[in-house]
Amino acid sequence: MLDYLKITNDENEMIEIAHRLIEDVNKIKKIYTPLMMEKIYEQVDHYTAGGCSPEERDRIVYRSIYDYWVYGSSIDEEFYLHLLYKTDEEKREYMVKNIRRMYVNHLNDAAGPDRVQQLEDKYRLYQRLKPYYLRDVIEVREMSDLGIFEEFVGKHKEFVVKPADYAFGIGVHKVSMEDYNNDCEAALSSILNEGLALKSRHPSRVSKMVLEELITQDESLAVLHRNSVNAVRATAVRGKDGKIHIYHPWIKVGISGSFVASAALDGFDAKIDPVTGIVITDGYQENGNVFEVHPDSGIKIKGFQIPKWQELLNFVDRLMAELPAFGYIGWDLVLTPKGWCVMEGNYSAEFIFQMIDRRGYKREFEDLIGWKFEKEFWWLEDPTFKRLGETT
Repeated sequence: MLDYLKITNDENEMIEIAHRLIEDVNKIKKIYTPLMMEKIYEQVDHYTAGGCSPEERDRIVYRSIYDYWVYGSSIDEEFYLHLLYKTDEEKREYMVKNIRRMYVNHLNDAAGPDRVQQLEDKYRLYQRLKPYYLRDVIEVREMSDLGIFEEFVGKHKEFVVKPADYAFGIGVHKVSMEDYNNDCEAALSSILNEGLALKSRHPSRVSKMVLEELITQDESLAVLHRNSVNAVRATAVRGKDGKIHIYHPWIKVGISGSFVASAALDGFDAKIDPVTGIVITDGYQENGNVFEVHPDSGIKIKGFQIPKWQELLNFVDRLMAELPAFGYIGWDLVLTPKGWCVMEGNYSAEFIFQMIDRRGYKREFEDLIGWKFEKEFWWLEDPTFKRLGETT
């Protein structure tokens, strides 16, 4: 193990360790390039709205790097989970990005080596679960897909564009063929260029794009906010009892003109009681804003009854029966006049309820599944970085 990597609540020690970690990590893989450091600083600027001194900005960056290697947290989690202000003991209670991945990999191991792609490739999952989507979906990769595209837009003049394997609502937007003067070649070319531009910023991702027929929301949920698709995040967990549990569900609702309902963007999240389907909290955004009533519709959030809740629970049971090798999937579900439909399935779905409840759920989750990750650091499971201790 690295002789200098220790657990501390002393900020100066964290920063000193982070500097040494950057040097040793780069000996194995050039992660902390000037470009990467620039991106990290940009994320800090986003969450602080540029409202901190250069010295404080540096301290946040290096503290987040320390927390990444010690606890497995991402920079956005540093802010919306307030990890910058928590002790070692408190941070260990949270299911953060890289730790969560260890548990999800354990629960989904039986699905095989391509288990992530089975869920995160949006079109691949659609092909497998098409009857549960209740809408048309196509994938475009290059201009030779023009015929498929023309057939799709012949039926759907307005549609949703999504990058094929991204999360957090990145790149998702609604378009109309009128935006392209009904020119199919121009429209397809523009959409494909969006995918190429995204891939240039995220080289590990693919450039192909998924196009989806617009989901028609049932009026009973549309009343919350009509401009966005208000989805329920129903994370299905196969417990140690062998049963499927809906783990701390929540609803995602947009605000103002936002089409994508995300607490990280222009929307909020609110927890739902998994038994009754009643919303049990106010609406929370990652920037710390809290809403008792929806600012546009005026509807009180806490106490709102999600309609047809038992049908949602039954729907999730059917979905998990279609994917029996998976023990953890974060389903985004939307209620339509025809019933619940799948918006998408997420492999390593976040524990966003930790933000709402301001506490970690790691021990509770371990009790539910009957398993615990025993290694001291998450990266000891990584074939690249488990050699990190050999650099000293």
